[in-house]
Amino acid sequence: MISNTLQTTVLHGNRSSQLCLGIEGPESGGQGLDSKVDGFKEMISRIKEAYPNASTFATTLREVVSANSHMWGAILHENDNWHVIKPREIGICDRIGGGDGFVGGMLYGLLKGWAPEKWAQFGWANGAFTATLLSDYSQPADEDQIWSIWEGNARVKR
Repeated sequence: MISNTLQTTVLHGNRSSQLCLGIEGPESGGQGLDSKVDGFKEMISRIKEAYPNASTFATTLREVVSANSHMWGAILHENDNWHVIKPREIGICDRIGGGDGFVGGMLYGLLKGWAPEKWAQFGWANGAFTATLLSDYSQPADEDQIWSIWEGNARVKR
């Protein structure tokens, strides 16, 4: 059941923010992702100025190492707090749906009433999990499966 008191507006995107909203930001993808984190924070700050009624902003970070390996990270800004997940290498089966998986996991954590840092962590792990599937959407067995991915457990349950 969703509480009627939940009043959080979430904006997520990186390249889409730049193209659809006309917000300038760093080039997405490519090499040297760690060095672009500040550029993405600046982009989020510009989005926050353009959309002051939104309270939460997020973007995923992806560097393609190869077709089967990506560096995967995320940035979440809520109120005046930054939550940065430095890119970690993940195995890829099908990259389509990773960003949507991140948003789904992040919103799940928000609706569960978790601390914002946990929204970002769960979103990151759910996006990473989604990238290991042939489908474009997440199908975890339970929360524990997603948390085990966050913790780096190689024994992922399917």
